[in-house]
Amino acid sequence: MAKILITGGTGLIGKTISDMLLKNGDTPVLLGRGDGLVNGIKKYKWDLTTNYVDPGAFENVEHIIHLAGAGIVDNRWTESYKREIQESRVKSSELLYYHLLKNNVVIKSMVGAGAVGYYGGRQSTHVFTEEDSSFDDFLGKTCLLWEQSYSPFEKMGIRTSIIRTGIVLSARGGAYKVMAKAFKLGLGAPVASGKQYMPWIHIDDIASMFIYALLNEQVKGIFNGVASEFVSNEVFSKKLAQSLHKPFFLPNVPAFMLKIVLGESAVTITEGLKISNQKIKNTGFKFQYEHLEMALKNVADDQ
Repeated sequence: MAKILITGGTGLIGKTISDMLLKNGDTPVLLGRGDGLVNGIKKYKWDLTTNYVDPGAFENVEHIIHLAGAGIVDNRWTESYKREIQESRVKSSELLYYHLLKNNVVIKSMVGAGAVGYYGGRQSTHVFTEEDSSFDDFLGKTCLLWEQSYSPFEKMGIRTSIIRTGIVLSARGGAYKVMAKAFKLGLGAPVASGKQYMPWIHIDDIASMFIYALLNEQVKGIFNGVASEFVSNEVFSKKLAQSLHKPFFLPNVPAFMLKIVLGESAVTITEGLKISNQKIKNTGFKFQYEHLEMALKNVADDQ
């Protein structure tokens, strides 16, 4: 049994990780904007604007899972929101590090969230691995800064891992819930060319991966958090429609329309890459959902 502090723990991945930890007999505690209880789990307050962290959050904590950060597609990418996206990630890591150092808190391991946006909003025939460099666009630069913010924890001697998360499939929220709304109305269609790849992962697999990296003493470093099967947006859309027993006949949604509605952030759905998960598999991690059809059926049944 271990006590594990989770930042951003009320989000989609954080909730699932907390549920899994409780089932395993571990004790998750949360760090967020307010305090109190969240589904019976103790939540402590922190505030990036004042550099405040409730010191009680670190009491007897052995591990940290760091998920905090402003949503990538929650708002249009104005210059101010771009700064918020970056600062919410980098400054939250800095604040965690400062309080560990200040209070002489010793932890065994830390797993930080990253994103496949590290490889950029683009298309390519290349299969990207953890050895590839970050791309020189907003997504790539943001993810690079995000990952660099974890370096001080490694220098403290903490076993540190980073999970570059793909598109998470869950009935509880996230991208799937948004996409499924249109498909349930029979209005689902591929977007842009439909040829862009969608590096996806089932919610149970990504949550399990974070816990696996956290508690497995042989695991550290950077890992892609995506499923094994490469699928284009067109194939993904077709299988999503099938899983919901809905028709699939409409023409592709033009990229220019998405750019009008979403602005620069449209790149998160109009572009996409093939990304390998072989590195995490080489450590012994087992995926429950290797293939999209099985994952979509499970998520559809869970609604």
